[in-house]
Amino acid sequence: MRRHDVLRLALAGTLAMSGAVPGFAQDAGISRPAVVSDSTRRLRLTPTLAGFRIGEKMADARARLGTATRVDTLRRQSDPVLSVADQSTGITIIGNRASGVAIVLLSSRDAGNLDSVRVGDERAKVLGRWGPPAASSESSALWLAGRYMVGVEFDDVDRVTRLILGFAR
Repeated sequence: MRRHDVLRLALAGTLAMSGAVPGFAQDAGISRPAVVSDSTRRLRLTPTLAGFRIGEKMADARARLGTATRVDTLRRQSDPVLSVADQSTGITIIGNRASGVAIVLLSSRDAGNLDSVRVGDERAKVLGRWGPPAASSESSALWLAGRYMVGVEFDDVDRVTRLILGFAR
């Protein structure tokens, strides 16, 4: 599989899963990258967003997420993939018992920041901080950070609407 195909798959899969609905691949609006860059730089980030570490136990993360949660089953199997969202804080975690937290999503400015980037920031600030993305479209962008990926969704006035941190592989 070529590098471009891997990046497209990572971005489409992550953004599809970020829809946090059952049957996510079929029902979620997938933003496909219009541009795949060969000149992106790898980010150096700690794999933590809003206090949730990628790979930590789902049970521990769910306990800290709070009681105002919505739980959706994204993939039914013996160890189902769950999306657990606290809509009052704008924090969603996705993962399963075996792998732990695989994706953390923020949809609220007050939920936290990733390397000083927050929901509500302008696209120019994000690009100034992280440089050109590995893959992008009008409404989304993807950066690689070692074993992890960072996704950002933008609204029609180029403001961050969602920050996503997850496993790249």
